[in-house]
Amino acid sequence: MAPMKMLTRSAAAFAVLLVAFAPAIVCAQSAPAAESAVERGRYLVGITGCHDCHSPKIPGGMKPDPSRILSGRPQTTKVPSAMAGEVHASEDFTAFTGGWGATVASNLTPDPATGLGLRYTEAKFLQTMRTGKKPEGVAVMPPMPVDVYVNMKDEDLKAIFAYLKTIKPIRNAVRAGLPPPAPAKP
Repeated sequence: MAPMKMLTRSAAAFAVLLVAFAPAIVCAQSAPAAESAVERGRYLVGITGCHDCHSPKIPGGMKPDPSRILSGRPQTTKVPSAMAGEVHASEDFTAFTGGWGATVASNLTPDPATGLGLRYTEAKFLQTMRTGKKPEGVAVMPPMPVDVYVNMKDEDLKAIFAYLKTIKPIRNAVRAGLPPPAPAKP
């Protein structure tokens, strides 16, 4: 068989296979795209230090308690005492005091009552990270590095939000027993 004829038949066979399997290839590529946003979000949450403050720790160390991942300050964690000119943190690193006042780590789980649940849509999450104001008008306070997150790409913030929506919802009212926070300054 002549090389040109063989090449033409091979190209035709490849085209038939491509047309036959194109729907499967498209489906296989679109499913991982959604999955990859969640995986990217998991990665970003891990490297940007979200667990440092938002995950209660296993007693005696700084390792996040896997049963309470990203659920914020436990109600049993006391807010540390204040000392002028100093920053103090609770032993589990979920409550803080400093020149700005007292803050506690928020519950980032999708719990509808105490977490991101019903208060946050993707758009509200991005707005909070861009403006430093929560949907209810309360400022995001130190040690949350808002100045870092305002520089993140929208795709990265959306990936973080996508991941947070997939974790186990944990009912944990982080502000229980504390005075309400002051509204954000304009």
